[in-house]
Amino acid sequence: MKQQRIRRLLTALAAALPLTTVLVAGAAAPATAAVPLGSAGTITIGGLCLDDDDFGTADGTIIKVFTCNGSSAQKWTWYDDGTLRIFGKCVDVTGAANATGALIVLYTCSALPHQKFAHLPDGTIYSAKSGKCLAVQGAIANGSRVGLAPCDPAQANQKFTAATAPAAKYALSAGSAVRYSRPDDTPAAVYLDKDGTFYYQQAHALYGADEHRKWSFFTGADFDSTTLAPITNSVNPNNSNDSNADTTWRCNNSPTGLESTYAPAGSSYSQRNYCDLAGVWVDPDTGDWYGLVHNEFTPQPFGDGMHYDSIDYGVSTDQGKTWTIRDHVITSPYSVKRNDTAAFPASTYYYGDGDQRLFVDYASGYFYVFYASRVLNKSGGGAVWLQHVARAPISQKMAPSSWSKWYNGAWQTPGVGGAESNIIPADGGGPGYTTPAEDYKPAATGSVASQVSSGVLPDNSQLAVMNIAWNAYLGLYIGTPQNNVAQATDTKTPLRFYATKDLATQKWFDLGLVVNQPNGAWYRWLLDSANLTSSTVLGKTFRSYCSFYCSTYSGEYATITIAPKSTADLPASPVHSGATYRVGAGNGQFLTQSGSGLATTTANPTAWTFTPTGDGFHSVANRSTGHALGVGGDNAGRAWGAGVSLGAVTCAPTVNQQWSIQATTTGSYRLVNRYSGLALSLSGTVVTAPQRNWVNAGTAGDTRSPSAQTLAFSVVDTAIGNTVTVACPGNQSSPAAAAISPVQIAAVDSDRTQSLTYSASGLPGGLSINTGTGEITGTPTGAGTSSVTVTATDGSGASGSTTFTWVVTPADLARDKPTTASSVEATTLAATQATDGNPSTRWASAYADPQWLRVDLGSTRTITGVGLAWEAAYAKAYQIQVSNDGTSWTTIYSTSTSTGGTQDLAGLTGSGRYVRMLGTTRATSFGYSLWSFNVYGS
Repeated sequence: MKQQRIRRLLTALAAALPLTTVLVAGAAAPATAAVPLGSAGTITIGGLCLDDDDFGTADGTIIKVFTCNGSSAQKWTWYDDGTLRIFGKCVDVTGAANATGALIVLYTCSALPHQKFAHLPDGTIYSAKSGKCLAVQGAIANGSRVGLAPCDPAQANQKFTAATAPAAKYALSAGSAVRYSRPDDTPAAVYLDKDGTFYYQQAHALYGADEHRKWSFFTGADFDSTTLAPITNSVNPNNSNDSNADTTWRCNNSPTGLESTYAPAGSSYSQRNYCDLAGVWVDPDTGDWYGLVHNEFTPQPFGDGMHYDSIDYGVSTDQGKTWTIRDHVITSPYSVKRNDTAAFPASTYYYGDGDQRLFVDYASGYFYVFYASRVLNKSGGGAVWLQHVARAPISQKMAPSSWSKWYNGAWQTPGVGGAESNIIPADGGGPGYTTPAEDYKPAATGSVASQVSSGVLPDNSQLAVMNIAWNAYLGLYIGTPQNNVAQATDTKTPLRFYATKDLATQKWFDLGLVVNQPNGAWYRWLLDSANLTSSTVLGKTFRSYCSFYCSTYSGEYATITIAPKSTADLPASPVHSGATYRVGAGNGQFLTQSGSGLATTTANPTAWTFTPTGDGFHSVANRSTGHALGVGGDNAGRAWGAGVSLGAVTCAPTVNQQWSIQATTTGSYRLVNRYSGLALSLSGTVVTAPQRNWVNAGTAGDTRSPSAQTLAFSVVDTAIGNTVTVACPGNQSSPAAAAISPVQIAAVDSDRTQSLTYSASGLPGGLSINTGTGEITGTPTGAGTSSVTVTATDGSGASGSTTFTWVVTPADLARDKPTTASSVEATTLAATQATDGNPSTRWASAYADPQWLRVDLGSTRTITGVGLAWEAAYAKAYQIQVSNDGTSWTTIYSTSTSTGGTQDLAGLTGSGRYVRMLGTTRATSFGYSLWSFNVYGS
């Protein structure tokens, strides 16, 4: 066998050179002895056990599935080097093959990639070398062999139970899908301009002669409040053919466009190049906008239905009004000429590099671009998605010569025309990429499908078209890719996330599935759910967006939470609660409080405390006053050079008062404001500035030194007397005239022998606090909003406090009252769900006008207000009506310009036993839908 010859060669070389480390392509360097990750146990599938045939220990021993019998031949042990062992031998893929159907056997352990496996959270067993999964061959029956197959957890012959395998370390969950109304042909790329204005950008370039080709920009306070920005319709004043609203001329006359050719006559492709802006960065040196441009060009290069792909870069010097596409940055390692049979002599071709996802990694100082290619049949049909990554120093501003591709485990080939490796998960300890010998070869014969099956072409990369972000809570880069399994089978499968600790090594591992979010995942992106403006840094809970073939809608997002099952898997922090720190910059300046403001100093700086928010961020407060660092809450607070001020923290710090601690590659840190994405800068004044690791040699833009934002935290002391920490219970909301559920205030004293006494100020009338236990009880007597401060004091006089808001709402007369409707879309969307007090249930009507929802209050009441919380299917025109008999109605409110959302209609005048919402014009093609319908009065 080839496998045996390689092992003999290694043995001979090691004997000949006993003092030399021998490195052979594909071989592992010497390592410490592997360690078992638990006890031996069974691996089962379909009620049968993975079995070592006849207790064999010889190389090549058959592995099969067999009736579980408790024997030692069915007790497998997982090791920390990714191997799976029994009787001192390792599970191995026969011939080190990548072919579908290649069988597993036992073999002498060598730590080579084809002996590395991982039991994934979805139940599959992943082969780290091939990127395929183990599957029972044929029926799951006694004696059936196990071999490789394209990974698909929906297949019963791939779902293994392995109780002693390393368990999944992370728990993933999601809320319900929420409609996103602007799906487009690229993900939404979010960014902040130099003045703090928020934008996001999308694009499409449709193929038909009369179809749109457009770069769209949206702006607003945050993602949820955006409208179309005027620059979307900007025309180049020097060329009326060039505009954002029609990019046909721009694409055809770009560097790629000028090199491309038109499709054959009769094709549905009307242009020679289609280009989408996808990924924007604002240069801190100038304020200019830079973006990556995805080209689809030279359509039908072999008479098939596809095209070539490449990535250029463009620049706008006038905040997006006009763009110049300057040059290529990432292009195919192969030919992109029409009908180039010399470059592609067999039956397949490589369509090039595209579908890029830009990630600006300020921690390392690099742009990272994750991009895809496809291998296609010249005859049409059939495709395999491969995934690649390139990077460039941010300081080089996307210049073509600055890009390097990840190839054969290193950043060693140029972005333009360089060779590139297909990246795959490194689960099980695999290398995380396909070796050059096993990657695409133009001369390989056979169709795409046959090459994948025979193992000479990689299968679809699980990481294809991956969108990534830094998760500050996990201390990991996380990514969610296109769902290749769903697209290949036309069946939605659960959303999946991957993670890596270091982008420089591309070692991605499987975090797990979000089971209630099945999708086909075409265009995806991530968004921080606290600021709604950043896709770069996320917290524990964030939004995951999808355009087309999503779980519920054509465009949607779900709120995702990822958390480790053990706190031991959370990242170590350079700061700790209970300690105080000096905050100093690389320029010798320290952060200090001066009067009521902030300043920098070189002597006697202020001591600061860091309090974690619980989702990866911190508030930073003066130890003595408790006032925390923050920025303004408007565009000015996000602008370059925005001043940092001190303010009280109410209950929990606002997003403006939250900071992520970002480690740099030089061992220092940055404090990055969550609201603005800018770094704390100590340069004579205390401001926030664009993150950078290079000096701006010019005079425009931000000219602050990078040393002013590279920080160190030096401990002042670890404790100052007793410390009392009071946990914030969260902002509270209660209806008037109804007894509250008791609210327990929790406090901890650093001296556990002390007793605490509680006091409260600002409680709504009718509520009181138990001074011994900290429990708040009572019945609010009137509506209003109060700022409540609870203080816990110990016998030494040490105290701590928390401040939060308590809103007392008017009594909801409609709560749990009989409710009916003109129609319901489904039995699960009943009328009563709008008045059950549960904000997660809703009523939805049939898809027609008009429709109504009616509540019976039981007796005639005076009506002073109505609250409506609309789902995405809302009423553009509706009336609020009252009636004493349920037949004759009086209108007390009417609108024809409703925008949906949450609407509180106060100051109404009317009376009646019945109150209804009468919808007369729908805002969407769907029906009417209300999360809640509240009635207020007496």
